[in-house]
Amino acid sequence: MLRPKPIPARPSLEWLRKSAKDRVIELRAAEPATKLSQAQFEIAREHGFASWRSMKAHVERLAQRRIFAEDGAPPHLPRPSLIESWPEFTPEAPLKVLISGCLAGLPVLVDGGSFGAHPLMQRLLGLANVKAFPFCPENFSFGTPRETPDIHGGDGHDVLDGRARVYSETGKDWTDGMIAAAHRMLEIAKASEVRLAVLTDISAACGSQVIYRGARATAAHQIGQGVSAALLVRNGVPVVSQRDYRTLNAIFRKLNPRFRKLPDLTDHHEIEWYRTYFHT
Repeated sequence: MLRPKPIPARPSLEWLRKSAKDRVIELRAAEPATKLSQAQFEIAREHGFASWRSMKAHVERLAQRRIFAEDGAPPHLPRPSLIESWPEFTPEAPLKVLISGCLAGLPVLVDGGSFGAHPLMQRLLGLANVKAFPFCPENFSFGTPRETPDIHGGDGHDVLDGRARVYSETGKDWTDGMIAAAHRMLEIAKASEVRLAVLTDISAACGSQVIYRGARATAAHQIGQGVSAALLVRNGVPVVSQRDYRTLNAIFRKLNPRFRKLPDLTDHHEIEWYRTYFHT
């Protein structure tokens, strides 16, 4: 089964109309009586939507959302200027970081396993001037082991706004539990006065750069955040994924100036797969 096509990084109604116009021209070359509505329906289905109306509503929401800042980076990432403005961190006054439980090595994956010693995260957590607060939203609400949840009908922001739902792989509605876990994660962030969250990308809870648009076995990827990540971002907590190597390098250098600056590193939205898949 073919996966749906992705929505491009900067969608607009103009892009959607042009897609339909181009498709109807293509179809009429073979069948002159083809209606515009047929072309619209084909495009919607190819992108994983039940109807043109639902796809149009989704694109309208994305077009109104600030997915990229003026510098081309997602606004949830801490900028170099912010990182530089942080004070000097010491063992007595460490950088406080909220981190996904799985990245911290906890056995909270859906099957009860763990990522083990994630080299970069273990290096971060091993610094004397870092204090980490591990938390797994999915484990908090659904326990471990558990089914794999995904967001249907939008991203984490849409779930928080009541426009999308979270379903397990067998169709259980886990929306309320996911929202409750997001609020618990925010409570920990506020109580611990964290400056930063380092979260697992792709996750329906913690994803910050890319998540699935529907059940991951058959869905397309989408630019967006999981439920917990979205709530943190709404409350001003910068979020970094384990794949944002350039930003992580800047954080390491702030923590220890002896860390080398590696100019060839990229954040996840800058890699070739992302740029090609989402047509950035």
